[in-house]
Amino acid sequence: MNDKNKLFIKALELAENLSYKVSPRPPVAAIVTYKGEIIGEGVTTIDPLIHAEVNAINAAEEKLKSLKDCVLYTTLEPCFHTGNTGPCVDRIIESGIKKIIIGSVDPNPKVNKKSINKLKNNKTDVELIENHDLKKRSDNLIEPFKMYIKNSLPFVTVKMAISLDGKIATKTGDSKWISSEKSREIVQDMRSKSDAILIGSKTLEIDKPSLNARNRTLQPKIKAVVKTAPNKISEIESLLLDNASKIIVYCHKKPNNFESWKDIDFVEVNKKNEKLDLVAILKDLSERGCINVLMEGGGKLLGSLIDLNLVNKVRLFISPMLIGGESSADSIGGEGIEFISQSKKLTDVEVKIVESDIMVTGKLKDHV
Repeated sequence: MNDKNKLFIKALELAENLSYKVSPRPPVAAIVTYKGEIIGEGVTTIDPLIHAEVNAINAAEEKLKSLKDCVLYTTLEPCFHTGNTGPCVDRIIESGIKKIIIGSVDPNPKVNKKSINKLKNNKTDVELIENHDLKKRSDNLIEPFKMYIKNSLPFVTVKMAISLDGKIATKTGDSKWISSEKSREIVQDMRSKSDAILIGSKTLEIDKPSLNARNRTLQPKIKAVVKTAPNKISEIESLLLDNASKIIVYCHKKPNNFESWKDIDFVEVNKKNEKLDLVAILKDLSERGCINVLMEGGGKLLGSLIDLNLVNKVRLFISPMLIGGESSADSIGGEGIEFISQSKKLTDVEVKIVESDIMVTGKLKDHV
């Protein structure tokens, strides 16, 4: 691997391991190098809001008076417009840097290729990273942001733990534990990195989850439940345990005594085809700055989301066990399909062994 790619990996690692959430912005990192040595690093910060490129340039300028012989590596095309910050592209031009290597083009129409063209017009050498694996990592970083910008919806990742025969629980509802301990630790990381976690009422009733990211400092912003008619606060109590997130119940009608349900917000949602409007729910989450949603069950809610083409990514933990039983809970409900040609197909599939489990990760698209 050449030196350019090795240095770009450093920027990727900074963005991938960001220790706080920047949503609805994407995680971005940048580095400035001089004669192949890193002299400045930066990630997007929230308080104060400063973009990665500016932080990297500021750090480099503390070590070197002139940056004209330096190279800037950034995981995302610098911003072009004035929003909560000034245009990063102007700060790059002002710094005197004459070479920049970019991972992904910004999908935001306010930026898309405009910064690249402005840099080129100012005689700055601009390269897009060519290595396929590094480009893919860079694009993966902005997937939720891209979905948010283009569709005003969050990027929805589904997590499932199933038996070999596709069950998520026994006929009595018992599901602890189908997946291995290490698999469950991976789920804790997924929760920690998600803006919101979404579950259905049956999962809440049977599993009584807290939805906390166990032993992690970073917690989801929102824990959301889809429950048509909430009745008793005892139904929600498990979510209040050691809670550091906002709790939202999406319902058709608030309970009469909703004001006494402390620390719980209710959002009334209209019905569509006899079910709560899931698009409206996801749009509400995106308007609250949640661009990365983890859906954890149950089968009915998951099936409905798949029926509506609202699932973007799947992570499936397959345990080497058989549960059986016609009344045992299946992993996916919903309306389903009539023909295989209508099925959803996983792409970019990764398969790993996690203790005794098989972990399958992939993105959803229509059957090809």
